[in-house]
Amino acid sequence: TAWDLEINTSLILYDSSNDQLTSRDRRRQVTSARPALNGYQKGKCFYCFIDISIQSGNDDLAHVDHFLPHVLKEGREIRNLDGVWNLVLACQTCNMSKLARAPQLKYLERLNTRNNYLISSHHPLRETLIRQTGDTDADRRSFLNRSYQVAVDTLIHTWGPTEEFGTAF
Repeated sequence: TAWDLEINTSLILYDSSNDQLTSRDRRRQVTSARPALNGYQKGKCFYCFIDISIQSGNDDLAHVDHFLPHVLKEGREIRNLDGVWNLVLACQTCNMSKLARAPQLKYLERLNTRNNYLISSHHPLRETLIRQTGDTDADRRSFLNRSYQVAVDTLIHTWGPTEEFGTAF
């Protein structure tokens, strides 16, 4: 079945209750968002503000991080976790230490500011962000707050970097 579907065997699950094979959702490739996200972040990690790069092969290559962790996709409690509204550039240290935890609340405000900035600057992602989060600032804030609350209720623990290197954006 995995070969027929052209997916890894680890994505195939057996449901003994109905004697059926099903496939788990694959992670979508989101690394192509690096250049668009970097325009706002100015070569800095979203969380700690350390310098990052978007050039492949660099030692400080930015990771495209799901602000609200990808693991929440399994329960489908939050819409479109792969959407640009939920993607930020993070240094390797922050991305690897964050794991499956929601960032602390102060980072949610930073995400809202970033999304609204991209919308107000008529960035090419403007229409996508509006479609994903809402027409007005109040709608967008409400969407983010609801999504964040689901994440915190589900994951319980929050995360923050051990050090921040000054505000960059």
